[in-house]
Amino acid sequence: MKTTGSVKEGAAPAALFSALIFATVLFFSRLVVAREISAFYALAWALFSAGIGFAIAYTGRVSFYRRIFFSVSALAFLAHFKLSLLGRIAPSSCFKETPFCHIAMAPYFLNYLYQQYLAVLSGGWKLWGPLTLGAAWLFVTLALGRGWCAWACFYGGIDDGLSALPRRPLLRLGRWALKFRDLPAALLVFLLLASFAYMLPVYCLWLCPFKLTGVFMDADAGTHRLQYALMLAALAALVLGPLLTKKRVFCSYLCPFAAWQAFWGRLNPFRVSLDAAKCSGCLKCASVCPMLALKASPEGKPEFLAYCNLCGECLSACPSGGLRYTVLGRNLPGAGGWAGRLFTAGYFYVYSGLTLGAVFASLWAPAALRDIFGLIKF
Repeated sequence: MKTTGSVKEGAAPAALFSALIFATVLFFSRLVVAREISAFYALAWALFSAGIGFAIAYTGRVSFYRRIFFSVSALAFLAHFKLSLLGRIAPSSCFKETPFCHIAMAPYFLNYLYQQYLAVLSGGWKLWGPLTLGAAWLFVTLALGRGWCAWACFYGGIDDGLSALPRRPLLRLGRWALKFRDLPAALLVFLLLASFAYMLPVYCLWLCPFKLTGVFMDADAGTHRLQYALMLAALAALVLGPLLTKKRVFCSYLCPFAAWQAFWGRLNPFRVSLDAAKCSGCLKCASVCPMLALKASPEGKPEFLAYCNLCGECLSACPSGGLRYTVLGRNLPGAGGWAGRLFTAGYFYVYSGLTLGAVFASLWAPAALRDIFGLIKF
């Protein structure tokens, strides 16, 4: 897969790639929405996802079109979630009260284990009940790994989209910013222990900027104000951070799930690999990385940190084409013929990221389309 728009893939392989994405997303999206909303909205979402897949395959601009998909998905979540909380629409499809949040799962993990322990002692534990959530997470980690933070996360879509808006950063984060890059790991450890100690989802109650409603606040006035202050600070990092720095500030420093996936994402085979022979050491890749996941090695070459989420910005920025998607360091060159060109590491990764991101977003994106259509219509 090319990483710039200068060389186009043929229309035929791009159309086949798009058709595979359309079929996959439509099948699972229909299962997700079931009978709660019209299948028309699932069809529309599958067509949008397939269009993104065609654009990526035809132009080779992975990060550009990935960001469009990612941002639209996040905006759809925000619209549906907030309209539901405000009572403007009836909750449907993905949640009745509040949505399941993968970010909250990481700092609450010890509590999940304790709940399973109690379930075993009580004799009420069943394989496909308590373990469904863990099995789903394991599948996503094996299939997409750290790419989850570049294709699926609704927080990440907002952070990523906003980071693309300014032409240049108003505040430049120097090398000192890399010294704090492990802050999410420290935050994850703290939240794991605090959540287990209080048996409460501490992250949701104190830091989640999506929970800025009275429903989630403590009854005590003083505690209430402190919760608001911390959530507003997190919201500022999510919204103002990328607008000022062109970096995903919230995802890089305040997201415990980023540390979770940085560790467990090592199980995933997808990588961004460097061809040292082509690298000139210009480090343009490091300067454009929105996740602050690249640094200079002692040899002056780019070195990837565990927080790289395979967004593709570095691939597009490399003037010599020295970066590429690989599977465990291998390119998996495609077979012969136009259809065989799809059997490369890049196409496998984009298919994995786009389909999993679109299927996950089927929990809210078709419902958001229905919500918006209903508001416009009436």
